[in-house]
Amino acid sequence: MVYITIASSLICFILYAIDRRLRGESLDWMTAVKITSVGSLLSGGIAYAVSSPEVIEVVNTVADIPMTQEMFVGVPTF
Repeated sequence: MVYITIASSLICFILYAIDRRLRGESLDWMTAVKITSVGSLLSGGIAYAVSSPEVIEVVNTVADIPMTQEMFVGVPTF
C-alpha cells in the first residue's frame, strides 16, 4: 500500500510538471505539493479501503446471498 501511495504521488507531480512545461509556465511549488499530497492521500485511502480484510469479508458474504444474484438476471418489470 505504501508503494501505491508513493507511485501515485510521483505520477501526480510528473503530470503537473508536464502540464506546466507544455503551457510554458513555471512550476508553483505550493500547488505541486497540494496536488501531490491530495493524490497520494486519495490513492492510499482507496487502496486501504479495498484491501482491508473486513471489506473482503463483507463482499464474500454479500456474494453468497441468492437475492443478490437475482438482481442481475431476468427481464426487468416496470
